[in-house]
Amino acid sequence: MIPGFEARWAAEWVHTRAMRPATPSPKLIALQKDFQQIASMAGYLNSSFDLPQLRLFFTLYGRMTVKNEAEGLEITPTLQAWCERVSAQLREDSSGSIMPPQVQVSAPQPLPNGESWYVVGNLSFNTKVTETSYQRIRTAVLAAYQAASVLREKGVIPSPDEPLTPPRVSQTQPIPIFNPEP
Repeated sequence: MIPGFEARWAAEWVHTRAMRPATPSPKLIALQKDFQQIASMAGYLNSSFDLPQLRLFFTLYGRMTVKNEAEGLEITPTLQAWCERVSAQLREDSSGSIMPPQVQVSAPQPLPNGESWYVVGNLSFNTKVTETSYQRIRTAVLAAYQAASVLREKGVIPSPDEPLTPPRVSQTQPIPIFNPEP
């Protein structure tokens, strides 16, 4: 045996182990894919691993098609209010885990075919997710992206007293309990 070899080998092994980046857990990788799938509904997602957390940077867009530029200008304040409402709901549903979104509403722009115009409201927001804290954030993000999908598909901004997303038809409702009279 070479004198001092074991000590040098151990020191080198410790040094190379410390230099290697930590790898994310399979659970965090699965969460990243889940959030990417949600974001594909009506926006984009950039993410990075900051172990033991997953950093998420979302862009959500609500797009409305209108007949002309004048109608687009008329609907812009309503779209702005919708974006702010979605932002507030995101923060509330995530218990403040999602940072306050930045909102931008574009000026009306003509579609390439020239038949109509469109206006887009963007929300950009970010959060950190751990293996144990993702459910509340996932629920909030999913609801926001569903609201954007409904807006894009139906082309109608819900009034302030209506829910952002309509309730599901197949959603179970509580069964009323009747007390029979004696």
